[in-house]
Amino acid sequence: MTQPPTLVKVSEAAAIGEPVTVQGRYLGGQNTAYVLLGATAEGTGGYKVPNTAIKSWTDSEINFVVPADAPVGGSWLYVVVGGMKSANGLPFSIKQAQK
Repeated sequence: MTQPPTLVKVSEAAAIGEPVTVQGRYLGGQNTAYVLLGATAEGTGGYKVPNTAIKSWTDSEINFVVPADAPVGGSWLYVVVGGMKSANGLPFSIKQAQK
């Protein structure tokens, strides 16, 4: 039986262009999974991080840069692997860029 992805930790709030690290288990790989930003606490809605923003992806850690069109503000981060959403989400905020 396939395990749903489980999220353990995400780095602190980041602005557009800044790096983010997500740690967990059963995170799959970049070809079969994606990161969802701006989702509700239940994991609905959200913004799919494009592959071009992903810097590295292993079964236990994902590193990406917040894309220019990501939604600013506080919300939830989820990972979807092979159509299976992570068993939990993590609170995550995208900060307004400093001027």
